Amino acid sequence: MNHHKKWGVVLCAAAMFIASCGGSSSGSSSTEPVASDTAPSDTAAAVANEFGATLADGEFGETYSPDKDLLALGLGGAGSLPSEERAKNIALATVARASTQVDQALALKCWQDNGCDTGTGGALKVGLADGFGGNIARQIFKMEYILQALTYPEIGHIGYTDANLDTQKAISDVRSFAAQGYNVILSYPDAGEALIPAYQAAKEQGAQVVLWSGAAIGKPGTDYLSYTGSDQCALAKAWGTQFGKSLPDGGDIGFILGAPGNPTDPLEEKCMLETLPANIHLVSKQGSAWTRDAYMAATSAILAEHPDIKGLVGGYGDAFVGSIRAFEAAKIPMKGLVTMSQSDDNPFLCAWKDAGGITDAYTYVALLLEGRAALTSAMMKIAGYDVPNQIVFGVQLKKVTMDSCRSDIPPDGSPSSLVPAALQALMFPKK
Repeated sequence: MNHHKKWGVVLCAAAMFIASCGGSSSGSSSTEPVASDTAPSDTAAAVANEFGATLADGEFGETYSPDKDLLALGLGGAGSLPSEERAKNIALATVARASTQVDQALALKCWQDNGCDTGTGGALKVGLADGFGGNIARQIFKMEYILQALTYPEIGHIGYTDANLDTQKAISDVRSFAAQGYNVILSYPDAGEALIPAYQAAKEQGAQVVLWSGAAIGKPGTDYLSYTGSDQCALAKAWGTQFGKSLPDGGDIGFILGAPGNPTDPLEEKCMLETLPANIHLVSKQGSAWTRDAYMAATSAILAEHPDIKGLVGGYGDAFVGSIRAFEAAKIPMKGLVTMSQSDDNPFLCAWKDAGGITDAYTYVALLLEGRAALTSAMMKIAGYDVPNQIVFGVQLKKVTMDSCRSDIPPDGSPSSLVPAALQALMFPKK
């Protein structure tokens, strides 16, 4: 959440960024599961493999038996695979393909130059029209997409644009990719419903358009091919349940919001309230972006009115570094504080450790591989697969421990990204 983050899914995507991790949107559509309008393919293999794939290796140009370590790294395990048959096949193909060795020097140059020719001579062009690329999660998401694209020899050109929260540029970027004949366009709709006409036009011009970080605006499957993301409502319900366990005596909690108008925060608030015990009260909602500075300002505002706050929830894990700083600046102890975030970003995990690990903190994974899944779903569609109108991953909360902070990746790296640690180090060199 959005993805994050989006640090930023999507996403959140954050995104989160989120989005699983980062961005803004003016849409009001929910990311609750959308009913699929087509049935599973009749070409599915009669017997599922150990992961539940119903396609045989080689069908639609993919394999469906991923490395278990990669599956655990990017999704926290097989328990987070989509439950819908076709979506699960796509997810398994995504992770399996992610183990393919590619030219990492080319990937880094492509990332730095915002696009590149792959050198394969492939006829296909793919583009990531990002509504906001201004946090670390979005930049890692960008690299995940590039690495996945480089595994397809039929892709000859990789494109990337960053609208930087400018709605008109976001619309223009999508339309430009379509006008240039891009075969695949990935996007997070930071500008919300305003982007739907551009997505529709791109689809009509022949592009496979896939959104990510749970951004189910408009009519998935009609206005665009599909969207990927975590089950954000299920995640928020897990937050509410865990708050009840961590705060048995009740108390007040605050919600740190992302960019104004984003579609993720309202859904997560609604779903969290469905499981939040009656003795725990949501007393404050503050925030303006999925960034550390914005989270610091939001937390400071919450503390000014509620110095005895017992819990905080927000989509983007990295940005919680700002929340820690707000508590330190206000000289309010964090002992006993309960926090929930979507992405497991290393800066927060390490800052939490440096602060003594005194809070009760829970995250999910950054789910940065959903950009890979979006690309693979489009490529499978081009190969003739019946792609569902949503690819929704399950969720599992992870308790933050002293071992959560990883020292083998750079301070700004992601512990659940499929980008190799050595490549993350080149992306974010120590200063």
